[in-house]
Amino acid sequence: MTDTPYYKAFVAQAPVHVIQAVFENEAPVLIGVSLTDGIYLEGIVLDIQDYNYQKSICLLTANEQVVFFDSRHLVALTVKQPKKMAVALSKGAISRPMGSANENLTVLQLKRWIRTEKAQLGSQIKEFKIDTLPLDELNNRLNIKDVFKALQTVVPQITQDDLGQSAWQAIDTIVLEQADKLSVKVQAATVTIALAIDKALPNDLSKILEEQLLQKL
Repeated sequence: MTDTPYYKAFVAQAPVHVIQAVFENEAPVLIGVSLTDGIYLEGIVLDIQDYNYQKSICLLTANEQVVFFDSRHLVALTVKQPKKMAVALSKGAISRPMGSANENLTVLQLKRWIRTEKAQLGSQIKEFKIDTLPLDELNNRLNIKDVFKALQTVVPQITQDDLGQSAWQAIDTIVLEQADKLSVKVQAATVTIALAIDKALPNDLSKILEEQLLQKL
């Protein structure tokens, strides 16, 4: 996304799906909605509930009015702060919300951070290889950092008893690879985690990795 405007990654979606994504977004997002009777509203989604196969929506406007409407009356939706919704609007092609809050992380900083964090885990993660991954994009590097953070949560869960410790002690190397779909493979002393490092990571990545590893160790 370095030389391409970020919005080029956005894909067409039904307004009802977008408003659901707005509601589930971690940070509040200002939107505008056009309804079938010609009413236009701007505000923040407070709640969405499913009733009779339709969505009932509660919207807080700028003058602190609370408006309720049904999704079947939703004609058009305007996302006023698209950078906050870049992940959902691009269906994961942009890996994280955009803005000044994004941290900077060079390749060298990433490798130094991994080495420091790995040392603090003792022998729990002996080798962590990212050699084959494209490191030129900041989002990729931040995603690699997030995968390692997920492993920092997962490994202590696996090794909390004698059986788990025995199974994990046989692992010498964790390898990250680029792939379209997330998968975990255990072969000999190596765990290979394949995933789309250039796309948005699953929100429940730690849970997915733990479940996969528990099945295959």
